[in-house]
Amino acid sequence: MNMMETRSAKRVLLTEALADIMLAEGLDALSLRPAAARLGTSDRMLLYYFGTKTALVGDVLACVSDRFARHLAQTTYGRRLPPQNMVGHAANLLAEPEGRAFAQLWLEIAARAARGDEQYSEAAAAIAELWTDWIVNSVHFPAGTQSRNAAAMMLAIVNGIALLDRAAPRVAEAARSRVQAGA
Repeated sequence: MNMMETRSAKRVLLTEALADIMLAEGLDALSLRPAAARLGTSDRMLLYYFGTKTALVGDVLACVSDRFARHLAQTTYGRRLPPQNMVGHAANLLAEPEGRAFAQLWLEIAARAARGDEQYSEAAAAIAELWTDWIVNSVHFPAGTQSRNAAAMMLAIVNGIALLDRAAPRVAEAARSRVQAGA
């Protein structure tokens, strides 16, 4: 393996490790010095592999997004759910331990995007598109339904429940029980 391949392979390993840290602890865990120390390296070495903190955060967000896409795909295994079941299914996913980590991170990304942080705005848009695509591909919509619009509405409901899970768990549980009942 030449030096560029070695550097690229090390960058991938660091990205995966940083994604683990970010999923466990949130966006603030990507502060260079503390993150580097946790990985047994220095902030300068992280910058050597990534070039800039912006590139590091971008790579880690892309890694987490890919993981989330795989996680979502595994939950439907290529089958298509009836529309009335999707919101309950997705809300339950975000209430499970692995899903909670993604949901918590998603809410942090969305909050930073809402405050105008361009890097997080791009990440939030990409993640929302990924989620919408998954819903479109996982729901058997009736003929004539504008599937992307319906998926966007479902996503808005699921995001609301995910936010309530952190802010008002009893309200979220009531909402989740309602969507599970198909009402």
